[in-house]
Amino acid sequence: MKKLFKISSLRKVAAITVSLSIVFLSSLLTADVVKHVKLVDGENELRLKTYSTSTSSILSQADIRLSRADEVKRNDVEDMIYIEVLRAFTVPIEYHGEKTQVEVADGTVEEALKKAQITLSENDVLNISTDTKLYDGIEIAVDELKYKSKVDEKTIDFDTVYEESDEYPLGFEEVTQQGKNGKALVTTTYKYVNGEFDTICGEVEKVTQPPVDKVVLKGTAEVSQVSNITSSTSSSGSSTSSGESASGKVDGLSYSKVLHGTATAYTASQGALTATGVPAYVGGVAVNPNIIPYGSKLYIVCDGYTYGYATAVDTGGALMSGTALVDLYMSTYDECINFGRRNVTVYVLN
Repeated sequence: MKKLFKISSLRKVAAITVSLSIVFLSSLLTADVVKHVKLVDGENELRLKTYSTSTSSILSQADIRLSRADEVKRNDVEDMIYIEVLRAFTVPIEYHGEKTQVEVADGTVEEALKKAQITLSENDVLNISTDTKLYDGIEIAVDELKYKSKVDEKTIDFDTVYEESDEYPLGFEEVTQQGKNGKALVTTTYKYVNGEFDTICGEVEKVTQPPVDKVVLKGTAEVSQVSNITSSTSSSGSSTSSGESASGKVDGLSYSKVLHGTATAYTASQGALTATGVPAYVGGVAVNPNIIPYGSKLYIVCDGYTYGYATAVDTGGALMSGTALVDLYMSTYDECINFGRRNVTVYVLN
């Protein structure tokens, strides 16, 4: 019995000895792995030594306290531990006119929007790029932009055009063509920001029925100059001449005939076809094909304006009735209005 007691005692002594050895060896090993720490907290930098490998323990040793949204970045290099404390800040976000905010310590605008549970749509416009890095003082705004269009019909007032003639005495006037108002469709685009009207973006006007000028023949001759003229007036209201055969060059181009009369201007919707089947275009003009055959190459000069090289491709009522010699195609309605009606010289090119 005594022998068994001695063996048990020896075992206890051995166990205690082993435990003490482990503690001693652990302390030696711990001493070998002491760590140097560089800790940055905003503008504050701290250096310390520690036997701990736990980030929370190191922060506690440095008396660093964290708020809920603060972040900690750590990087271990051999016996050096680098720790950076990123303090949270408030990022205000205005979304479709409603204000909210998120607490962040790092990240991008995209991540802040995600944290605020905001998903951008195709109508949203952001005041700053989504990959912009967040910083204290940044403001994020998301506006919803929408555009609405409205179509209205507009009346285009006709102009009154006076044609002077020395074949009739001063004071003589006669309406040779009645005026008629035209029509146009005006498409207005409105801009809305966050559901509220913001501004009118623009207007597009499409002429559906061009106005017809009122034409008034006006005498300019003194009584003595028209003593041989009968009191009756011409009912044709012609604004064309029979033309004259000639030869020469204009702007370097040779011509064989010159015509004098009046010119008007017109425009048409994109893709509109002319009388010859080709789309209307700048340089394509309307004529009376009995006077100027289709396909004729022309050079056109008006009062104070040079239309230049052109081709006869179209016709119209005013051309066939003789109230105009040529109708010049222009790109916009405003150009046509500015041109009005002018005296014209048409050179028929060889």
